[in-house]
Amino acid sequence: MGWVIDLLGVALAALVQLQGEEPKSPRFQGAADVPYQIPGDGLTPIVQLRTASGEQLRLLIDTGASRSMVSQALADRLQLQTTPLAASAFELAGAGDDCPSDPPQRAELPRLMLGDLQIEGLEVLVMPRLGVPPGSDGVLGASALRSMPLLIDPSRQRLQIGAHLPAAGVPSGARRLTMFWREHVPLLQAHDPAGQRFDALIDTGAEAVFVSHSLASLLQPQGDARPVRITGFCGEELALEQKMAGLTMGGISLSESAVIQTRNRILNDLAVEAIIGQPFLKGHRQLWMLNASPPRLIMW
Repeated sequence: MGWVIDLLGVALAALVQLQGEEPKSPRFQGAADVPYQIPGDGLTPIVQLRTASGEQLRLLIDTGASRSMVSQALADRLQLQTTPLAASAFELAGAGDDCPSDPPQRAELPRLMLGDLQIEGLEVLVMPRLGVPPGSDGVLGASALRSMPLLIDPSRQRLQIGAHLPAAGVPSGARRLTMFWREHVPLLQAHDPAGQRFDALIDTGAEAVFVSHSLASLLQPQGDARPVRITGFCGEELALEQKMAGLTMGGISLSESAVIQTRNRILNDLAVEAIIGQPFLKGHRQLWMLNASPPRLIMW
């Protein structure tokens, strides 16, 4: 959902569908155990897929995006047939202060292969502006990832996806977090320094932790704040980055980690106080069971 682009800039790739048709789930067959790539300065997982004709495409694994999305350049390269979405029947929330007035196009990708996994019927939005790392073609969002379990292993930089990934196979001391859906993305409850609970978006595509100014006022600053520029689907906005402590999620504490204070509309539209990304996830294997009811995240 986010990618650090320079010392003073951070991109926020999350895009949330606020109204319109419910995202469709693709059809998965088989399983994959493949390496993933990361951006030069980041930790977000990017996988390389291929079409039956041999075309390669790189998608960011993004639980913070309600829909899978691709760039216009990829749509042109794959010669996708696109259908315009009526602006009156569709609303999206993304990073920045200047959302494009033209609605995205809808398309379906050809059959894709990821290792031995086949993906058919993957519906995507073709975006006029796409806030992902350079060289990436789009994101594989929550509407697709909720089809079967997903294991991300940062220590080996590998990703597994398939119905054979049972929760019973993880260590007994693993942290088991219950999530819930809102606007087609997975949320969970975190705690501030006083132990008060709040809702947060948990996001594999976020290189940072983004918090509201009201939550930031409750955290414990560990250094001076500096200005940063957030870029995303809706242009740019200014925010503040500061090392802070006092935020906990599933018993994992944030300690002297960079936190970005923002008034981004995603926080308001999702009714969350934070977007929690790689600072919490990077040191743990993660079994995402978005197909379960309720959805669960197991970390060890």
